[in-house]
Amino acid sequence: MHAPLKSFSDFFDRLAEKWASSSVIRTIHSITGVIWNSLLLTLAILVIGLFFAAGTVSGYFAALVRDQPVLSYKTLNHDINNYSESSVSYFAGKIPIGNMNSDLVRTKTKLKDMSPYLIHAVVATEDELFYQHHGVVPKAVIRASMEELLNKPQVTGGSSITQQLVKNQILTNEVSLERKFKEILLALRLERFFTKDQILESYLNMASFGRDASGKNVAGASTAAEGIFGVKADKLSLAQAAFIAGLPKNPFTYSPFQNHGGLKKDLSAGINRAHTVLKRMYAAGYINKTQLDSAMKYDYKKHFAKPEKSINSDYPYLMKEVQNRSTVILAKQMAQKQGYSSDKLYTDYLNYKKMVYEHNNNIYRGKSLQEIAKIHKYDFSAVQKHYSLFNEFMKNAAIDLENGGYRIYTTINKPIYDDMTSFAQNYSGYSPDQYARNKDGQILEVKNSKTGKMEKVKDPMQVGSILIENKTGRIISFVGGRGFGTSELNYATEVTRQNGSTMKPLLVYAPAMELGLIQPGSILPDLPYKRIVNGQVYEPTDYGSTSSSKLFHGFETARAALAASHNVPAVSVFTRLNNTTNSAPDYLRKMGITSLVGSDGYNVSAALGGITRGITIEENTNAYTTFANNGSFVDAYMIDKITDSTGKLIYQHKVQPVRVFSEQTNYLMLDMMRDVFKYGTGAALPGMLHFSADWAGKTGTSQDWRDSWLVASNPNITMGVWNGYAHNQQLNQHTYSTQTKQLWAGFANSAYDVDPDLMAPKEHFSQPQGIEKTTYCGLTDGKPTAYCKAAGFEETDLMNVKYLPKEAQEVLEPLNGQPQSDQSVAQQGQPDQNNQNQQPNEQQPADNSLFRINPDFMKSHFPFTDLNAANPDLLGKIRP
Repeated sequence: MHAPLKSFSDFFDRLAEKWASSSVIRTIHSITGVIWNSLLLTLAILVIGLFFAAGTVSGYFAALVRDQPVLSYKTLNHDINNYSESSVSYFAGKIPIGNMNSDLVRTKTKLKDMSPYLIHAVVATEDELFYQHHGVVPKAVIRASMEELLNKPQVTGGSSITQQLVKNQILTNEVSLERKFKEILLALRLERFFTKDQILESYLNMASFGRDASGKNVAGASTAAEGIFGVKADKLSLAQAAFIAGLPKNPFTYSPFQNHGGLKKDLSAGINRAHTVLKRMYAAGYINKTQLDSAMKYDYKKHFAKPEKSINSDYPYLMKEVQNRSTVILAKQMAQKQGYSSDKLYTDYLNYKKMVYEHNNNIYRGKSLQEIAKIHKYDFSAVQKHYSLFNEFMKNAAIDLENGGYRIYTTINKPIYDDMTSFAQNYSGYSPDQYARNKDGQILEVKNSKTGKMEKVKDPMQVGSILIENKTGRIISFVGGRGFGTSELNYATEVTRQNGSTMKPLLVYAPAMELGLIQPGSILPDLPYKRIVNGQVYEPTDYGSTSSSKLFHGFETARAALAASHNVPAVSVFTRLNNTTNSAPDYLRKMGITSLVGSDGYNVSAALGGITRGITIEENTNAYTTFANNGSFVDAYMIDKITDSTGKLIYQHKVQPVRVFSEQTNYLMLDMMRDVFKYGTGAALPGMLHFSADWAGKTGTSQDWRDSWLVASNPNITMGVWNGYAHNQQLNQHTYSTQTKQLWAGFANSAYDVDPDLMAPKEHFSQPQGIEKTTYCGLTDGKPTAYCKAAGFEETDLMNVKYLPKEAQEVLEPLNGQPQSDQSVAQQGQPDQNNQNQQPNEQQPADNSLFRINPDFMKSHFPFTDLNAANPDLLGKIRP
């Protein structure tokens, strides 16, 4: 049994010995050894090479990103959320007006307020591994490195959502490996500080989505949803979400809208892209086959949003005004933050513009800006520097306003604004269009861009109006013109015009009563007035005068003169006022009038509104609110508050009243202006209104009938209306006054229909203490004398108790008898202490007595009045 085993063992021994001694076998063994050793060596070289390559890439990566600072959480948070957002304006009551004018429309939205379909569509399309990676997809990093090592000309795409956010918000769009590596580094860091939802929210608010239905560029998913499909971001359907999610790859190619608004003829690019997104959503498991099939059949063309009117077409005057006022507010805030006095800078900004106007229009006859500055007692270099500074702040503020995401809340009442605008556009009583003319009377012509022919420029009659709440200064509404298409000028707020007789209460009567120069019953001369002003004869007349017939009305009270809007009495009082004080224009400045230049407010023609540039409707109306506010001026405002996009308050208007007149002066002025609508030039107005109120105000017409005004107040509101022509054409002398009243009444009735309580308060202007009704000599404002009474100058009217007559002053001298003695003059009006019924010791004049006014009194009270040139019938019992 052992023999077979031994034989088997010997056989294998002999076989092994023979194998080992075989040259063939030895050769094979040698070859396999060499191969094995080669494999080991190759493997070692590959491992070493890989480590070397990794080190090289790492070193190269480090070299490229060495200049990239390590950004903190605060910096990163600011950068990824610091994208432009459209500012939005609102009517009173937080009713949206619309986005402010900007090249890009964007509204920030929280992720929770976006459709889950949209979120899933974006992830499936832009970054399917978004929820798995830590900021970058590793294969993309390797691909970028290989492209550089192989010297390929372009860097391929495939960036993660996080990388796209970094590229757009922190870095630039430069195509280079350095930028790519910085992008990778920052993406990794970004994911350390922020959640996936935070990153996705920032991305969806940042991304560009092409155009909306009106052709505006849109960014942010919320703006895209509303602009493309007319729905909120959280209401997007699956098909709609897929369309929007596909846009960022090539937004303007895939956009369904043209750059001027309206649908493209060929929508296939965007729809095919949407179908690709849907398929990716299905592949990623976000939707099932049924949802996919249904969404693929969606009729996109049927559901795209329709073009809407922009704020420029709906509310062009308002948008422009809000933009201008908000820019100034933001510019002031910028100046304040940089340590400047914003009010000082803005004041000097306006002062410099005023000097430039005076220089360009030769107000000071060839004087330089530096010389004009000396006249105004300005530091020229400081004013010029402040102008330049604030001008820069204005430019920066305008940019910030467009893209800063501000929320601007105005005081404008939408229903009232809409109805007043509608009335202005539909009023049928405008005069026919005229042809625009230059200063020499030549008709202006412009070339028609289509025909190349010269055409005459038409000049339609224009209107402007503003409605202000007295106590607060809130601008409730305004009318900028008949239509932005006919004129882009805002006649309510920016066009300055001479304000005619509406200047009389502001610059003449109220200041004169404040200084005690006149009272409502004071006698004034509406008689020939003649003086030399700047080498020219100045002879004012009343309305209705012609070159051959000058109209006057004789002696009359201040109350009657104002109600009838007689010019000469106002000029007479203003002359006396200027002889008493050199600060008459200060009253205008206190009431917010900023357009005075040169000698405006000092020149005698200013009494009739004859100032160089004129004033705006807003300024004129705002000044009249002073009378409705018991003598305190409250500056009108349109911007109530401004917040940032998070709701943080950055500006709130504050009411700051400025005392201009005493309550007594103010009430006397109000009471005089009531008569304008009782029997004066505005008497027809109350009958045109659908309601009644305690009205006080004034009409006005500038020289040669070029401007027509009506400003009126009740205890709640003040409203002003102007009508005229853009190129200063003459109004129709027979119809302009009626047109102005009809326009004023139409605007007032429109506002009343919306808010009766605002327009028709039940209360009346209340008479303050310090006012008494008394009988006095209107000629002297002293106690009445027998001569004063005989001459017909005794008046019974309201008077400020501060100026109640304490003694009699006789300034009349009888022509048909002997002048009374000095003793009798002193005794006039002083009853005998022993007999109260005894008459003053003077000769009683006859009913037909004639009198002469004391020359010194004439010179001091009625300067430049020429009694000799007057029609004797107008002088009553007075003779030269």
